This record gives sequence, structure tokens and C-alpha cells, in this order.
Amino acid sequence: MIKNKLYMKCLDLLNHQIERYQKEIELVKEALDGEGSQSDAEDGGKGELLNEIEKYARYIETTEKTKEQLKRIDVSQEHKVVANGSLVETENNFFFIAVAIGKLDIEDNKNYYSISTDAPIYQHLKGKKTGDSFNFNNLVYRIVNVH
Repeated sequence: MIKNKLYMKCLDLLNHQIERYQKEIELVKEALDGEGSQSDAEDGGKGELLNEIEKYARYIETTEKTKEQLKRIDVSQEHKVVANGSLVETENNFFFIAVAIGKLDIEDNKNYYSISTDAPIYQHLKGKKTGDSFNFNNLVYRIVNVH
């Protein structure tokens, strides 16, 4: 099932992002430990390093929230009209209405995009069904199927 593959790809990407941010925090902590031997007069970089830790902690928090959003999607549910959790097939692209990740590659040479309900294009997709068309960014999209 394509929706399940897309869901798992999104989850993998989010988990990978969290791991990357955690590694960055560890690197900054190591650098901060190295700074510990300097006197307060030479403290130039400690504040910046602490800011880096806070920045990556915020990134982790945001990514965790996105992951929670994704977990609320039921990929087994079929849709007749476009809503959260739908997979929308247009003539050129597929839009997975879930979380804002962007282009996904599941190695089948098709264009998949994971978007959230906050995406501008979603306002044009919302409530549409198979056979409907809409305009977005000076392009006309025709919905081939809604899964």
C-alpha cells in the first residue's frame, strides 16, 4: 500500500532528523566541556554554544510535534474527498496530506509530496474528489484519484 510506504518514509525522515539534532547537541556539549578549562575572561564562546544547544532542543521539540501529528494519521482509511490522511493523485504528482516534509522518494519514479493541512495548496485540494480540477501557482491540476 502506497500510503503506508509514504507514512513509514515520513516517520523514518522525522526520526533521522531527531537523531541528527541529538548528535549536534552532543557535539556542542563536547565543545562546551572543552571550553570548561578556560577562565571566565576568555569565555567568548560559551554563550554561543549554549544558544546552539537551545536551538537544537527547539528543533527536536518541533520535530517531535510533527511526529505526533503524523501518528494521528490512519493510513488504512480510504477517502472519497480530500482530507487529512488522503493520498491525492493528480496527473503529475501525488500529495500525501499528513505532515509538512516535502518531496518523498519511495523509489518508484513518481513525484510524491507530503504536505500538511497548513500548506497553501491544501486549501485548493480540501474537499475535492476524483475528477475535480483546481488552479494553483498558475498551473491547472486534475485529480485522477483520491485514496
